Formats: sequence, structure tokens, C-alpha cells
Amino acid sequence: MDKLNLKNRFVLPPLDMRMALFDGTVSLNDLEFHRQRSQSVGMDVVGSAFISTEGNTALGSISISRDEDIEGLSKLAKVIQRNHAKAIIQLVHAGRLASPQAIFEKKAFAPSAIAAPWSQLVPQELTRDAIYKIIDQYANALKRAMAAGFDGVEIHGANGFLPQQFLSSNVNHRQDQFGGSLANRFRFVKLLIQRLQATVSQFGNQTFVLGYRLSPEEYEDGGLKLGETLQLAQLLEQLGIDYLSLSLRDFMVTPRTFDTKVPIVKLFNAAVDLPIMVAGQINDANKLKQAQELSSLIGIGRPLVKDPNWLTKINSGKSTANGLVLTASEIGVAQSVYQVL
Repeated sequence: MDKLNLKNRFVLPPLDMRMALFDGTVSLNDLEFHRQRSQSVGMDVVGSAFISTEGNTALGSISISRDEDIEGLSKLAKVIQRNHAKAIIQLVHAGRLASPQAIFEKKAFAPSAIAAPWSQLVPQELTRDAIYKIIDQYANALKRAMAAGFDGVEIHGANGFLPQQFLSSNVNHRQDQFGGSLANRFRFVKLLIQRLQATVSQFGNQTFVLGYRLSPEEYEDGGLKLGETLQLAQLLEQLGIDYLSLSLRDFMVTPRTFDTKVPIVKLFNAAVDLPIMVAGQINDANKLKQAQELSSLIGIGRPLVKDPNWLTKINSGKSTANGLVLTASEIGVAQSVYQVL
């Protein structure tokens, strides 16, 4: 927590609001959204910034794939920092989950040529040269984040995106040094973090934050198990990651792939000595208190989206039962995005 040096432990977690312009340029809606919601938090994580066109998750996501993106990203970082919150941007490569529309119907790439269960899109298997090119793209995106004035980046290694695809034996059927054993399946993430740490060191920015978001387990047969992601967390700690963000549907959820009724966040707390962020169903004062007792960093998503003053009201003891609830048009997001909040 010392390196993060936050004004409080509350975080606006990474949200895929899809408010950017068609080419991924930061929009006025992006700026206003983060201006309002960074006022009450110590850290604002801008979600789903794609590092390359072929890794884009959806139309409307923010781009950090080109040098010309830096101007808009700089405005976004400043908007957040004026509220004395740390500005972090999440770097994403969707791999086989890339949106066909967002990648302009080009080929998607993945560790192996295996489509997602809900998709007919069969990705092209990455060559080793292509894997190292993607690591270069992450490093270039990090440089742009630094140039734009962000306080750090978060690697999106959760929700089935590219880093998780390398980790999962369901998706990764490779026969080379990037597949097979757990150590080999960890190799992409290990090389990626080592490269990013080297890039940060190259510019001598000792306060720049490097976070990692992961999904603790996959529920499909043969998918990533909690025991494996606990080992991943320990590797990330050894590599010098500054915080972990757990992608959970509920901050109190217990594991399905590990024989215990202990909440997942407690297992990660026991496995590593890192600040850990939880989010999911933290939507009233009692749950907020519980989350603060469990974790170093508390992500508040849906409540802050619909009422930017929610956290201020909770902390001052005011009721939020009949409080402000902004509509999709007032926020500046599509109704399809608003409905899943």
C-alpha cells in the first residue's frame, strides 16, 4: 500500500463502459464519467484499453494502441488526478474473445485454434514470433500510459482474455514452451510482467504502479483451478506486481474448485503479501464494512456508475435507498451496456 499512497482504499474498478469514439479516441463522455466518479475514490482504474486493434474487446472501448491516442489519454489522466485520485489504465488483449466488429472482421488470435464455447469464431493459433510481438505491444502501451501521465497500468488477465487463455489448459493446447505444464502455461504472463517491469525501470519511474487482474477459477471441466491461480499470484508477487485485482461476481464468494468454504479473497490474502482488490455486490453500508475488513482495496462499480455520490453518502451515514439513479442517456452509455450494470 505504501507505493500506491492513496487518499483512501476505495477504487472505481475497471468498467467497460464503451463510451469512446469509433476509433477508440477518448470522448467527452469518458472525461465527464471519470471526473464525477473519481471524486470519492483513492484510485480510478480506466477499463479495457486495447493495446492493438486485433485485441479489441468491443466497439466503444478506449484505444492505447497508437501514439496519437496519448493526447486524449492525457486529458483523462488529468481529470482523475485533479480529484487527488491515482489514475490507472487497464491494458487488454482479448485474444479469441475479440469482437469481430471491433477488429473489423479480421482474424482473431489465441494460444490455440479453439473457439470460445459460445462463439463460432475459430481463432488463429499464435506463432512464437506473434507472441513476442504482443508482448512488445503491451510494452508500447505502457510507454503511452507513462507519456500520458497515468500513475500506473493494470494487466487484464481475467474474464477469459488473452493472458488467461495461456493459463487455461482448456484453451491452451500448445506443444511448445508456452503450453503443457503449468510452468509453461505461466510463461507468457511471466515474460510479459518481466518486460513491463524492465520498461518501467528504463524510464526510472519508481512510483509507477503495475497491477494485475485475474479470475480466481474457471467453472468448466478441465478449466483453471483456484490452486493454480494461487500459484500464479505467488509468481506475480515474486515478479514485483504492486497489487492484485480479483474478478468476482460477489466479494464473499467461496471457491468451486477448492475444497473449502472460506471466501476466495481470504485464500489470496493468505497466499501473498500484496494489496488485493475485491468488488462485486458491495452495494450497502454493511457490505462495504465487510469488504473493508477482508481486503486492502475495495472496488465500487455499479453503485458509483448510477450515483457518483453514493460513496460520499454512505460514508456520511446518509441513506441511499431513494437516492439518485442516473439513466443510460444521462451517463452517456448505450442502453445495452446500462442493462448489464
